[in-house]
Amino acid sequence: MSADRVPRRPRRGQSRLGRALRAGAAAASLVLLGACASMPGSGKVEDVTRGNESQAEDQPVRVFGVPPQRDESPKNLVDGFLEAVTSDEPEYQTARKYLTPEAAARWNPTSGIKVVESFPGTISHPVAPEGAAATVVDVTGQQVASVDGEMAYQPSPAQLAETFELRRNGDGQWRIDKLPDGLLLSRADFRRIYKSVSLYWYASPWNTPLLVPDPIYLRSRVTPTTTLVEKLLKGPTRWLSPVVRSSFPLNTSLVDRAVNVDDTGAVSIQLSDEAKQAPAAQCLEMASQVLYTLGQVTKVESVELTTHRGPKLCSQSKQGAQQFDPALPQTTPVGYYVAKGAVNSLAANSTQPAPLPGPFGDGSLKLSEIAVARQGRQIAGIDQSDTTLYVGLLDSVAGVEERAKAGYGRTFLSPTWDGRGGLWTVERNSSSGATRVLWVDKEGTIPVTLEGFGESKVTGLRISPDGTRAALLLDERHLVIGRVIRGVDPVRKVVSTVTIDAPRVLLPSLVSAKSVSWNGANRLVVLGTQEQGSMQPQFVDVDGGNTVGIAAVSGIEAIAAPDGADQPLLARSSDRNIYRLEPGNTWKAIREGEYPTYPG
Repeated sequence: MSADRVPRRPRRGQSRLGRALRAGAAAASLVLLGACASMPGSGKVEDVTRGNESQAEDQPVRVFGVPPQRDESPKNLVDGFLEAVTSDEPEYQTARKYLTPEAAARWNPTSGIKVVESFPGTISHPVAPEGAAATVVDVTGQQVASVDGEMAYQPSPAQLAETFELRRNGDGQWRIDKLPDGLLLSRADFRRIYKSVSLYWYASPWNTPLLVPDPIYLRSRVTPTTTLVEKLLKGPTRWLSPVVRSSFPLNTSLVDRAVNVDDTGAVSIQLSDEAKQAPAAQCLEMASQVLYTLGQVTKVESVELTTHRGPKLCSQSKQGAQQFDPALPQTTPVGYYVAKGAVNSLAANSTQPAPLPGPFGDGSLKLSEIAVARQGRQIAGIDQSDTTLYVGLLDSVAGVEERAKAGYGRTFLSPTWDGRGGLWTVERNSSSGATRVLWVDKEGTIPVTLEGFGESKVTGLRISPDGTRAALLLDERHLVIGRVIRGVDPVRKVVSTVTIDAPRVLLPSLVSAKSVSWNGANRLVVLGTQEQGSMQPQFVDVDGGNTVGIAAVSGIEAIAAPDGADQPLLARSSDRNIYRLEPGNTWKAIREGEYPTYPG
């Protein structure tokens, strides 16, 4: 016996008991199918090229929708349509059967997605006169997020209200004649149908190429390698595009929609002739974009780029591509904290901290907050009056530089380094509480323009490893991510203006937030409280699409994360101790101290 197709779970009925019974029957069907159908649980992801499409059909069980039944009521018809769009059909063939021919031709399911908490919240059907030829059905629910046509996710709490217009066809059956473009999905269905992946670009404007992730969502049933390469050739999402660039020449396309991956992880791609325009160094950047993008869905050890019937353009290894990764985790990450005004380092596999050499480690500066550079072995510190920002070297006893002095009646907080060696801090007016962000360059301090932030006060700041995005805490409550746009003086070739704009709230449910830290290039760790909850650290994707709670040490007041996703977090508690998250999700007290941090 073999089977590769089962109907979508039975449609929502009139009673919860009926739905539960029918769901149980569907689950039993899947168990039976699992006993007689081959369902691979591991193995690398490979695309099916032309001529081998049947391979994809013989893989895991596919779920299909239920077509409309005869004499469906308007309300049940809309309910059935909303259920049918959650199937695995690539062109929504069954869902289109609920539509009139005209509506089926007009409807664009790929224009975006509205994600609701549970769906449908309410499907209401105003009473229509007996024998009416047209009617409307209203659908409401609590929207939690939206996904645009580029498949970029954004939390967007709102009350959903959509209207479906129906009319009878020549057979006297109701069909949907007008409906909103895109899809309406529950949070659970969205998680089941779509998966998060990132496209990779380079930070701009900057001479040194630094890779930047651009998260999007793909349907789980698509062939991922081909789809990702095609999206990579189209360019970045609108939100990120002002601060990144692609190394692929304009109009470069994929030949024959073929991405070949062999058992050793060697990827071979044929590109159109536009790719020949790229010199050798640029070609290696192109291959690195492919390597990092495809490495999320299959094993990739190297990427070779060619043109159709042409010679090899270039080949890039996994190790070679790492030169462009500003968030490459250290084998043994080193954290830092302040104890009695002095800075101590703490390796992840050690319980014995070591004081830094020179003024930063001997206590002569008496620091309150610190930031360690991702590159260049530099450290910055704010003195205990919070009015002076110092910069020095991590491993040197040489004197320190006074980089900046706060204005009269103002104090510094939340210093942070980006992956380009740029130092940032927040300046706060001690009387009014108003804040401004400063970019503290060697040649002078540049006030950062915040666009779209209103009168919010910045209470925490961390810049991404690639320098293109800023994570901000606003009013000790909101976690926001914004784009970092740098204006470059065309004559002096130095940064002359800095703007953070297009802010997006990542966790709308937060009611308080104490600290935030980058955990690599596409994830944050935030310490905050959600509605009716306690203070807890959480992993948060940079688009807000996924959050995972972390165990909290009693009295936790600050959190710090390294670049490696599987490397230990540091925390400070109200007992004035520094804690480290050990294997098994347990916190271990290390030493008395303040302000734990990792480079960044």
